[in-house]
Amino acid sequence: MKRGVVVSDIHCGSIYGLLPPGFITFEGVEKKLNVGQQYLWECWEDFCERVRTFKPDFVIANGDLIDGPQKKNHGSELSLITPGDQAKAAVETLRHLRKATGSAPKWYFTQGTPYHVGNFGDAEEEIAHQCAAEKYSSVGTGKYCREVLWLKTEGVIIEAAHHVSGTTGFYRLTGIDREMQWSAMAGKDDLKGVPKADLLVRSHLHHFVSGEHASKQGIITPCWQLQTRYARKHSVSRLLPDLGGILLTVDGEAKKRGEAPVAITKELYRLPQIRLTELA
Repeated sequence: MKRGVVVSDIHCGSIYGLLPPGFITFEGVEKKLNVGQQYLWECWEDFCERVRTFKPDFVIANGDLIDGPQKKNHGSELSLITPGDQAKAAVETLRHLRKATGSAPKWYFTQGTPYHVGNFGDAEEEIAHQCAAEKYSSVGTGKYCREVLWLKTEGVIIEAAHHVSGTTGFYRLTGIDREMQWSAMAGKDDLKGVPKADLLVRSHLHHFVSGEHASKQGIITPCWQLQTRYARKHSVSRLLPDLGGILLTVDGEAKKRGEAPVAITKELYRLPQIRLTELA
């Protein structure tokens, strides 16, 4: 068996995202954590300890590692303004996780949303390089960070990509269910040349779901960013994020028996309690 970890959507640079304690900006000034970031970092440290015990063989960082310039809100919700500081914070954050995993696991990166990480993937490419990520071949551009990762281990194929379509309705499984259906059809067509994935890993939507078909599994990963103004504008209650990461246990023998080849463990954290305004 092989063990893996998936993290995504850490959004370093956002006032709602992860920020390492004691971070020094390019101006040589220490950037203090706000209350939400302090809570997030406590959760991140706890997750790293769980990963240390889990002893993974691989780690997938599945996109949106920085928050970007936030042009639509004129950067009003940025904790770190410059791209360099955001990338540096992401590297320091991920190295904290890497310290917990040790040097043995192989690290793989996928590209996030262009709005956050840029249209060319160069920001996350540099982060991946600094985090000693593995080079891999795939569609599109990049050496260390590409749009899609097809990772085969124990005879099981994991397909990881950041994006998945969201739904405006009540049913959160719809997006990943569609992905599994399309993947199943593509895998049956030898002319398409697409690997026959056993597990689809998607992120982007900031909530966790897991689904399974007869021959395919699919998950959308949780995030490491608290609810943003953008989310609250669309719905205070519907767009509450799920905080945390994913642990995967890959069993090639289970696949041979016709069973689900990947055991999926969600490590989720409670959102901070919102204070009431009381009228005496």
